[in-house]
Amino acid sequence: MQQVNATGIVETIVRLAEEIGRASPESAAKAMQIAELARELDAAPDQATVQDALDAQMLDNDLSDVNTQNAASAVVKALKE
Repeated sequence: MQQVNATGIVETIVRLAEEIGRASPESAAKAMQIAELARELDAAPDQATVQDALDAQMLDNDLSDVNTQNAASAVVKALKE
């Protein structure tokens, strides 16, 4: 699934959850939980993409695949925190 499509799907889930929360006050808390979870999905970094970007930037560098993987892991971890 492409990132653009995933973002559109997440936005749709958020809009529907908010609509459910407005239409059904007794379900509002659960609907907002769904919306918040969907937003978190949209913000999650993709380690493979980060690693590919690092590999592309480091073509002239002597970083090993392990070092690139470790750097990608550190970036993903930092973005999540």
